Amino acid sequence: MENAAPFHDRCQRLFSDRLGHGRRWKTAAAQALGIGRATLYRYFEEGADVAPDVLQRLVQLEAGDRPIHDDRTMVVLLARALVDVQKQIDEQGWLKDGYPPNLRRVLDLASARNIQGGPTWPTSLADLTQRSQEPLYKWGIDLSWDVEGEYAAARLIDGGEVTTECVALAQSGKDPEAELTENLGYKLLQGLCSNRRDGQQVYVAWRRSTIEHLVLPNWTTTLLSDPVLATVERIDEVVDTFFQRIPESMAIGGMLPICTVSGTILRQDGRAYHTESRDPEARRRARAGEHTKMRYRSGMLYLRRPFRTFWALPGKAELALYKTLTKAGWMCSLWPELDRVDLIAVSPDGQTRIAVDVKDYVSPENLAARFEGFKGFAETHRCYVVIPDYIPEITPHFEARFEAVRASRAKTKVRLRTVSDLLADLEIAA
Repeated sequence: MENAAPFHDRCQRLFSDRLGHGRRWKTAAAQALGIGRATLYRYFEEGADVAPDVLQRLVQLEAGDRPIHDDRTMVVLLARALVDVQKQIDEQGWLKDGYPPNLRRVLDLASARNIQGGPTWPTSLADLTQRSQEPLYKWGIDLSWDVEGEYAAARLIDGGEVTTECVALAQSGKDPEAELTENLGYKLLQGLCSNRRDGQQVYVAWRRSTIEHLVLPNWTTTLLSDPVLATVERIDEVVDTFFQRIPESMAIGGMLPICTVSGTILRQDGRAYHTESRDPEARRRARAGEHTKMRYRSGMLYLRRPFRTFWALPGKAELALYKTLTKAGWMCSLWPELDRVDLIAVSPDGQTRIAVDVKDYVSPENLAARFEGFKGFAETHRCYVVIPDYIPEITPHFEARFEAVRASRAKTKVRLRTVSDLLADLEIAA
């Protein structure tokens, strides 16, 4: 039988003779099979046990009629590798530990795909970062798996940082916010608050603090000045799980450039700056060099990326809405029952009750597919999914596209509003 031939002979016949790599066939074989040269040579030894997944890839390459991984799987693996790279850069400031294992593996798999023909996949980090700044529809790959167009226009990298869509793809179909809810810091906070009579107050105080103070020069000064947080015995443990040290590489001339809209640390993007905020005004200011500065010192802390993405950035809109409603005489509560929804409010006359979830999504298809409802508030409140005012500016026809996907999936119809539109519905001046 063909497959009974020694592993060495099969590899030589495929990569040297059939695929034309000649003397370089061993290098090509290692790349295509997703293993190192040392491992390849070990498998060439007589009687060596070759890993089943390596044998399977060899069989697939010998067949030559189907890819090792389909295009969707390749995108997921590339997104997962980029998230790993971003995590290391966030924590160390650079790739201190070299390429993460997921990155090395997917680049090897990309080489194997390229040998088979079809779309060309990036085989180096430089190629990957360049390609990832383009929307997926420009990659020339099969996007038939993205039936409702959730990711067709998505970029995996924007301004040198992974996007929310990249995180969602990396989790292979899971809600991107699961990265936050599954985070140990979140579970620690929930546990602490559940065991206290004033747990709701602690939760709100902590969450507001993380929205208003993404950068902590001295956390004891900032957090312990809050009378509620000062009573939390394990506050240092909570800080450690929510925040990380700021690497010195993020400072420019000894100073941290801070976005005037979002409060995030700006990154240099050529001669301009890049902000994590999607708000066009924030980006305009960053490109124009408008920012505040904070002197860097060792030991400063920065809110971890999942909490910046899913708490701090949408939280700006949540707090603005809370303040406007309160000023208009509404009785408001932020994140009731430890975050069942983002906000509930009762009108001054007691006749209107609303429940609000604020979502900072640029893809209406993604939001429509993932939003699961208001967790019991629909029976007693008028419920709204609220998006920041700038979202329709960067995503045309957001509401119509959102409603179309909800209808196509037979999901419950929900009210979608911008912050300004919601205030107009409630007849409140912004």
